[in-house]
Amino acid sequence: MTPDISLLRVFHAVMEERNVTAAAERLGQSQSTVSAALSRLREALGDELFLRARYGVEPTEKALEIAPDIAAGLERLEQAFRAAEPFDPSRTTRRFRLLLGPYAEIVLTPALAAAFATQAPQAALEVSPIGPDLDPRHLAGRAFDLAIGRFDTPPEDLVVSELFSDGFRCIVAPQALPDGAALDQARYESLPHVVVAPPGKWRTGLHKRMEGTGLRRRTAVVVSHFLSAPPVVARLGGIATVPARVASMTADAYGLRNLPVPVDLGRFPSQIAWHPRLRRDPGHLWLRRMIGQIVADFD
Repeated sequence: MTPDISLLRVFHAVMEERNVTAAAERLGQSQSTVSAALSRLREALGDELFLRARYGVEPTEKALEIAPDIAAGLERLEQAFRAAEPFDPSRTTRRFRLLLGPYAEIVLTPALAAAFATQAPQAALEVSPIGPDLDPRHLAGRAFDLAIGRFDTPPEDLVVSELFSDGFRCIVAPQALPDGAALDQARYESLPHVVVAPPGKWRTGLHKRMEGTGLRRRTAVVVSHFLSAPPVVARLGGIATVPARVASMTADAYGLRNLPVPVDLGRFPSQIAWHPRLRRDPGHLWLRRMIGQIVADFD
């Protein structure tokens, strides 16, 4: 078989997405075009390559065997073309795909969208949620450019560093705290709490911090996203402990008071992770610098 780069790109996309429809969207092609390409590959390689599964497709042993070589070859070609063409943010049509934790998505996406609109108006920004743990395969291929979140045990084959940190604040319904009343530990523990339990390690980390200080919460409602907490607090007439930047972004909009936690819970980090193969990629360098500028403005 004479290698056809377009067919190899289809194989790589389906291998990473594990879904023909998602692969077609990623490639900007129709589903029928991707299916036809897979048929040509199956005939040429004498293997089914991908089998139907409940939520998409699963690769065969043959597909798993050849996938690393195909990914590496496509990456070398892409690097060669990028090295030959200087990166111009104002003209690029590149799609940048980011994996963000729930907290990072709230505090970074508005500034990222504004930066793309002014610096790279023709580029595309796509944000996807991180699961409970970072899978290095997402960053080893071309599925995503980088990830930002909490990584308790970062994969060794990725570049991981602390990006910024944040503390904790309380958002409190006005009716839960009469004028002039202080939010001391006794009142904090007596109020009904909205507890945020997003995917990942954040919930565990906050729980351990509270255990260490002896601070307790009377849980009334558990939600899965930080943006769910403010309206629930307002309707419940209660309180929630959230990252300080989330409190500053949401308290006024829901008529809540933004107050310090009665006990110092310290700070928590947000980390950035990306694959070393992108170290000299000019577009990735631009993206990392732009994110660095955004978080520098936080302080």
